[in-house]
Amino acid sequence: MKNTLLHFLISALLILTTGAKAKAFTAPDHYLVSYELKYTYTQDSLNKFWKRTHIPQMVVPVRNAVDMYEVTYKGLWLDSSFIMAKGVVYIPKVDKPSAEMVYDHGTRIGLNQSYGIQDLEQVVCMMHAVDNYIAIFPFYYGFAGGEKEHVYQDSWTEAMATIYMIKACREIYPQLGKASSGQLFLTGYSQGGHASMATHKMLESGNFDEIKLTASSPMSGAYDMTGEQAKTMFRNYTQPHYLPYLILSYQYAYNLWQGDVYDVFKEPYKTKMREVFAQPRTKDFGDVNAMLPKIPGEMIVDSIVDRFQNDPKFPFTCKLKENCLVDWVPKAPMQLCACYGDDEVMYKNTEVAYAAMRAKTDVVHKRVFGKHLSHNPCAPFAILSSKFFFDNFRKGKKHPERYSAGKKLILALGIDIANRQAKNHLRKTGKVEHDALASRSGKK
Repeated sequence: MKNTLLHFLISALLILTTGAKAKAFTAPDHYLVSYELKYTYTQDSLNKFWKRTHIPQMVVPVRNAVDMYEVTYKGLWLDSSFIMAKGVVYIPKVDKPSAEMVYDHGTRIGLNQSYGIQDLEQVVCMMHAVDNYIAIFPFYYGFAGGEKEHVYQDSWTEAMATIYMIKACREIYPQLGKASSGQLFLTGYSQGGHASMATHKMLESGNFDEIKLTASSPMSGAYDMTGEQAKTMFRNYTQPHYLPYLILSYQYAYNLWQGDVYDVFKEPYKTKMREVFAQPRTKDFGDVNAMLPKIPGEMIVDSIVDRFQNDPKFPFTCKLKENCLVDWVPKAPMQLCACYGDDEVMYKNTEVAYAAMRAKTDVVHKRVFGKHLSHNPCAPFAILSSKFFFDNFRKGKKHPERYSAGKKLILALGIDIANRQAKNHLRKTGKVEHDALASRSGKK
């Protein structure tokens, strides 16, 4: 009865927030469809991988072996049907109970996904799994053979994919003789930062009271979709593919434009984007960026740009506002991580979210560092900060946001070295001088 009422409420909320007519449905008795052991990682093999990839044992020691399973599960879709989705879960081979850690991945365009630690983001899961965390890695809807198409930077589908993956994994543990400690942590980087924050918000909406969240640590996410992140549309930007990905995703899910959505693009981008986003998608963001102008707005027809800038009721703008994550108040502790030098997801997304939340609660904390660290070089330090934050909860620390002197030193030394390397690289390319001039002229 409780599950039936829960899904009725979700269906009602869906009608109110999307304007779509939701179909009647029956919640499944189980969300797990299947699971299959893909890899067993022994401590010896992991020690060799740590050495080969220069992960320091002093910082992230390998304490146990790990089994990795492919998971197929049922997740709630926009029309209130349940669809097949995919993910992987890393199970530590330890007899005692394990905390759960969910990592939401960053932006991906290609639909086929890797399994195991050959995928760099899944190394994040392994870094937790070797320390007795159950590490859950959901692929968003549409990836890795899952049904439907991925809706990029969409809070609702990101959260649903994550939450129902958690539910499915909890059906696996008893079959493996595995127990959870009852602690659940959420994190993710880039789009995964947005997704982990969206999941935190959804878990505290009252619709999923059976899932208790301990803490989250979103990293470098575009939380301010119509504010700080929207500014990238009209200036030189390293990742112009974000814009067509958003437009085409929202059209697929919400039908914002009448007629052919590709008419919003100027030629030759109209033809190119039709080819890139056709099914099955095989190109990834580097290939797409090479096809696009450096200023994203230049690929869009002038009338659409005008509506975006001047019409507050423009459907695309309204949908972006729905997916902003700065105007809510977390209950469970949250740590926000970012880098000042990020030129893809601007650090001010984090500053805006933190300021808005901190004005209403003291459970939100932030760590912004690395004056010259761009998006990818920032990730290792944000990931370590997140793990240190979670570890403190496992240890029962009264102030988990306060790291030990040793951990603070490790982070400070690593950030300093990486920051100086990044600064030297920028100086060689002339970008430091350019940024300084832009800052003094007020153009940055």
